[in-house]
Amino acid sequence: MKELKKIIAGLEQSPGLLKEMLSEIPPALMKERRIPGKWCIHEHAVHFAKVQKMINERLKRFMTEENLEIVPYLPGTSTPVDELINANLKTALKEFSQDRKTFVKMLARLKPKDWRKQARHPQFTRYTPYIMARHLFLHDNTHMYRIEELWLTRELKRK
Repeated sequence: MKELKKIIAGLEQSPGLLKEMLSEIPPALMKERRIPGKWCIHEHAVHFAKVQKMINERLKRFMTEENLEIVPYLPGTSTPVDELINANLKTALKEFSQDRKTFVKMLARLKPKDWRKQARHPQFTRYTPYIMARHLFLHDNTHMYRIEELWLTRELKRK
């Protein structure tokens, strides 16, 4: 857990970086499917808000439940296929920013033992608040990279 402060700093910075990136992207490109069958920029962007709400609930459950069992979030499988494309981007970005601030405040209240509390997650051999925060940091960066790739790559391999 040596990198906790860096992870939290990255989590705090993600909403601003995402908003800045999106402000530079031409509106006509936002919902264009540059790779058939894959998410467009809009879907990647609104996904942040959906995930942050879920993660906030997970952290609350970590702190209040024993023998916590996590249910995976599988976009398009456990949710309607068109949920993200139909979401309002402005609303989603506002919610993401607010919910991320709430998450960081909740993290600040964790005691050292809380960071190591175990939950069962069907996809992972270990799952703790620390691992969840690290996954979220990596998740942010993965989707921001995908947005930038969809925005700036001249030619994308079409499948």
